[in-house]
Amino acid sequence: MEPVTNAPTDPMATVPPSVADAPSTDPLLVAERLCTRYGDTCALEDASLRVCRGEIWALVGPNGCGKSTLLRALAGVGAGTVTGSVRYTAVPRSPTHANLARARAFVPQRPEVSSAFTARDVVALGRYAVGTDPAAIDRALADVGLAARAHRAFHELSGGERQRVALARAFAQLDAGGVLLLDEPFGGVDPAEVARIAVSLRARAERGAVVLSLHEPGLARAIATHAMVLRGGRVLAQGCARDTLQAATLSEAYGHPMREIAVGADAVAWIVPALSIDRDPPSAPRR
Repeated sequence: MEPVTNAPTDPMATVPPSVADAPSTDPLLVAERLCTRYGDTCALEDASLRVCRGEIWALVGPNGCGKSTLLRALAGVGAGTVTGSVRYTAVPRSPTHANLARARAFVPQRPEVSSAFTARDVVALGRYAVGTDPAAIDRALADVGLAARAHRAFHELSGGERQRVALARAFAQLDAGGVLLLDEPFGGVDPAEVARIAVSLRARAERGAVVLSLHEPGLARAIATHAMVLRGGRVLAQGCARDTLQAATLSEAYGHPMREIAVGADAVAWIVPALSIDRDPPSAPRR
């Protein structure tokens, strides 16, 4: 492998259409035939991806399908044996840490900080390799709705707030643009903040790109311009989000029937698992 050089209401109703809906031919990231093996286990097989400026790619599929494995391979922090190629077009063949830091930022599922840093201190770490910029830190904290809690200790924040701090760190790192690699970025985040962050992601995609994994296909359809559906470490489908994230494809991916629900006249149809629930369950036996 080449070195990595490079429901009742719709929470997304406030998210405006993305300029990234327009086609782009300016690739920032090109990955070809990525495979990851852990001993005899193949966690990811033959995944290829071309991410252009202005695009938001959603990786969708069941637990263990390879979403996190693919993101880690793209970030250059994959465990196991990784083969294939990953190239960030803004990065020279012999990159420095600063080159890489300006090209991509990775946020894992469960970000942790071992020391008693404040939220602002953690976000400032994103600027370590690219140069100090207090204004970029302020913008990042505002984008995730944490400007008022910037001086709270990280370990005192809720799980959702910690996730938002980790996102802000990546935002600050790539303030000038680049590829954001986000693994389940909305875990534990309230719906109103999901909508706020989605708007920020689209704004940042205008000068870069985003690749993120999501468990909620409806949210992926609302946010993303493009999507990749994985199952068992293999790519089941990929392309334009609206065409790729269809109920039939997702039913195959999850091994369970999925159906669409329209939550508003102008909203993107939500995709949910089909449920068979007895609306009038038998009463409990009398004692």
